Amino acid sequence: MMAKVHPTAIAGFNVAADDYAKSRPSYPTAALDHIKSLIPDTDHAKILDLAAGTGIMTTLLDKVGYKHITAVEPTKNMREKLHALLPHVPVSDGTSWSIPLEDQSQDAVIVAQAFHWFADVASLKEIHRVLKPNGFLILIWNMGSRERSRWVRLLRERYEQFDQNVPQYRKGLWKQCFDTKEAVELFELPFQSRMYDYDMTVHKDDVCRRAMTNSYVASLPEHVKEALYKELEAIIHDPINDFKPNADGYVIYPHDTEFVWMKKK
Repeated sequence: MMAKVHPTAIAGFNVAADDYAKSRPSYPTAALDHIKSLIPDTDHAKILDLAAGTGIMTTLLDKVGYKHITAVEPTKNMREKLHALLPHVPVSDGTSWSIPLEDQSQDAVIVAQAFHWFADVASLKEIHRVLKPNGFLILIWNMGSRERSRWVRLLRERYEQFDQNVPQYRKGLWKQCFDTKEAVELFELPFQSRMYDYDMTVHKDDVCRRAMTNSYVASLPEHVKEALYKELEAIIHDPINDFKPNADGYVIYPHDTEFVWMKKK
């Protein structure tokens, strides 16, 4: 039986597509440099951005020079945002369990901020199918840094109370699929991982808006979201916290970025 996209992801990301495109974080230059070190042939390499969302990673891959990018995204609103942003990049409806690409056609499959939604053996088999021999599976996540910012920690403690029943990167359960016999047969394991400090500069008005784009928040009833938004604003405006926008309204938003990679066997 074909696996299905988690209902919270469908509901939340359809609702939040506009704000997602505007306020979600990008990725550090060092992570893109790492991708280019693994797949240096930007003129000929074929790259799949799987679960591409509104095209945040797709845009970066395009900017660093990859000429053959394909995006796959199951959520209609997200696909429309991506197509409007990058009309020259093919974007298709599909999932990690049914990728609409040919066998052994991709030099890399990149999953940005999404693998926790489909971290299972069926997805690994399908990703393996579309990868060329020695192709790479690359996973990347941004997470607001609890350790490097008090206000980030307080924001996360408040809105993460709503994520108890949905898959999330921070819980680490996504790693379990790589402990299976099937995964060991598909990829060179254990996977390799690197952490980056990523200090984004964002407008103060986008900080709370970004929190509201989390799928498990975006799918809440309107009155609950309105109350939560007010609580988050109270946190960042509390003088005791280290939230200090500059004269133009921009603030450093510290993130930790995990970069995971493995090669197809």
